[in-house]
Amino acid sequence: MSSASALSTTLTQEVQQIHAGAVVMLAHLHMERQITADAIEYVQPNVDLPGRQVDIPKLRQGGVNCIWLSEGGPGEVTIDPVAKARSTTEPNDQPAMRTVFRGPAEVQRILRGFDATRRLCRDYADTLELAHSAKEIRSIAARGKIAVLLHTEALLIGNDLAMLRSYHALGMRVAGLVHAAPLDWVDCDREQRHADGLTDFGRQVIREMNALGIVIDVSHSAESTIRTVLKESKQPIVASHANVKRLSPLMRNLSDDVIRGIADGGGVVGIHCSSAFVDIACLHGRSGGSGSLHGQPNLAMLEKIQTPGAIDPFAQEAAMRAKPGFAADAVFPTVHLERLIDHVDYLVNLVGIDHVGVGTDFQFLEDAVTDFDSAAKTPNLTAALLRRGYSPTAIRQILGENFLRVIGAVVGE
Repeated sequence: MSSASALSTTLTQEVQQIHAGAVVMLAHLHMERQITADAIEYVQPNVDLPGRQVDIPKLRQGGVNCIWLSEGGPGEVTIDPVAKARSTTEPNDQPAMRTVFRGPAEVQRILRGFDATRRLCRDYADTLELAHSAKEIRSIAARGKIAVLLHTEALLIGNDLAMLRSYHALGMRVAGLVHAAPLDWVDCDREQRHADGLTDFGRQVIREMNALGIVIDVSHSAESTIRTVLKESKQPIVASHANVKRLSPLMRNLSDDVIRGIADGGGVVGIHCSSAFVDIACLHGRSGGSGSLHGQPNLAMLEKIQTPGAIDPFAQEAAMRAKPGFAADAVFPTVHLERLIDHVDYLVNLVGIDHVGVGTDFQFLEDAVTDFDSAAKTPNLTAALLRRGYSPTAIRQILGENFLRVIGAVVGE
């Protein structure tokens, strides 16, 4: 099925033509997986299941040509829910979250994830194909398939650059540095421990990513980390899924200075589809049970995580993921897609059309924006941009060409 034939007939002909003529890239998302103590398996990826934000049919319906399929934040546990809650909107130097994976287990966990993604592409080779360059992405899209880039939000390498080089050898070309739990060498938005956000080893990681040709993704990084990365990196960097802090002052969103820094280096910011990232009132308006994943104060976990053999990290992650994330009575206010376009407008006015892309963070958003709450509705974004006055050329830049430019510059054509 071609991307053009998958588009909704309810869209105008102009929207369909613009969308079908673009390389539509969602620069950060997930797909439903079953994670046990022994394995990672994608769950019915070729079935259009109600309620899911991403599966192969929805990607087809949305005319999506390329996805950065992410490993997310493996095995992250809440250490202190008070510090975690505070860190959403305020600087924080107290332990809030940690990953249970340490040392060799870190590497095994990432390899399991990459293995699952590679097998996904093998089992659905008529639709999905791993890509390693801008040229391959264009070629795969031209053949009517969906290009898949290996991506991880938390760069778990066991503090060993050889592991980073090994991930590159397996096909990783884009990588986030850190998720919600800080790593030994890098601070995240939830916790700031180092004045520069990176240790000396962290700076080595940045230089090695440059040398290998891996796109650096600073989403979830502390602002101090991003500023240091901008100084260290000789290549463009990206924030694959983040919005404007001036419009929604979450720690996870980006300040104007950081946005300018990313743009000045030739990089791109990909918009995020969480309503709270669009309007902080949606965060403040949440109510109901917080769910088992948030837990109670668990400072004892700090010692367990640091002690080899004290816990089985794979069993720990499996047990966490088996529990419901939120109580049935939880409420998550949402805003309309048009409010997300306000962030696009702000970015374009601040740094220009060349530095805006689409990230989404689909599959695990409790508060995805209305009318763009799944990959299937990606054409609605095109329609909204057209209504807002963007030209077809500008829309295609936002939909994928800007990220493709960065990939070409860093990874190579």
